[in-house]
Amino acid sequence: MLASEILTDVRRELLETSGSFWSDAELLRHLNRAELDFTNRTRILEDQAFLTTTDDVMDYPLPNNWLSAKLVLINTKQNETDNDSWRRVEPTNLEKVGQERPNFQLIDDSEYRKPEKYWIWNNRIYFYPIPKGLTASNLYLYYKAKPIPITSTSQSINIDDSLAEGLTAYILWKAWSKSKETSLADEQKQIYANYVGEGRRWAKKRSGDQRYKMDIISTIPFVEGRPFDSFPF
Repeated sequence: MLASEILTDVRRELLETSGSFWSDAELLRHLNRAELDFTNRTRILEDQAFLTTTDDVMDYPLPNNWLSAKLVLINTKQNETDNDSWRRVEPTNLEKVGQERPNFQLIDDSEYRKPEKYWIWNNRIYFYPIPKGLTASNLYLYYKAKPIPITSTSQSINIDDSLAEGLTAYILWKAWSKSKETSLADEQKQIYANYVGEGRRWAKKRSGDQRYKMDIISTIPFVEGRPFDSFPF
């Protein structure tokens, strides 16, 4: 869905189509804030990136649209002729590292060090042990992402079209608040909150064949009337 469609719907609700009071610039600003708030609450946008480590360097800048980590993998092969060997780098935090490894910033003399832990600090990703002797482009990051800023009405929104009404409600909430229409603003605020909940459910249900709650993975079928002692335990 285009940003222009969102703005048109908003202006219709505000009974203003000329753009003389509600400028595109102001409404686009609210639209960007809506997407930032919505994705921060729902974490529905995803991205991935490669990262190349440098010997004896502990920390690296995160991608500009980074919001939160989902999975960090490292390729532990040492030579370009070796087969790829991806392994998960486990998450931790600065406090725990400081307790477990007070000298984590010291660089040892090992010729080959593969990171086993990572943590986030000041928009940078840190690794321990400090990497050394790995091939280029050796880290693969899966992460929850921030939306791309919308600067023109001809751009598409970042979230799925099925959730676009939530963005419309957010803009109307802010617009009615500016106009001191408290009841109308509260109504749209509640609609937006409902769409936040819908967005969380939408993100969870994208893998529709995933097992949840009490589902059990088993090679033994459940057969009605089959005696318990006939199972091959």
